[in-house]
Amino acid sequence: MRIEFTSRRHAVAAARVAFEANVDNRPVWCSVSLDALNDRFGNTGTSAHALLSAFEANRPSIELAARHALEKNGGQSVELETRDLE
Repeated sequence: MRIEFTSRRHAVAAARVAFEANVDNRPVWCSVSLDALNDRFGNTGTSAHALLSAFEANRPSIELAARHALEKNGGQSVELETRDLE
């Protein structure tokens, strides 16, 4: 399975940061929760700017966790929570 992450990402109303991966040349949206950003990376803000900053500062770890989840679930959408980043 070929997985590449794009630069597309955004904060969403459900207190998550959504980010795009290409899985075998097919776009798949992934996300990481506010709780995961707070618990794992020390984020304390709730604004879109704070969420995106925490995501960007920790992008390699988040993408690694997403990659593992995508490999496990056959390349379907992933919603990362704190337990997925430990």
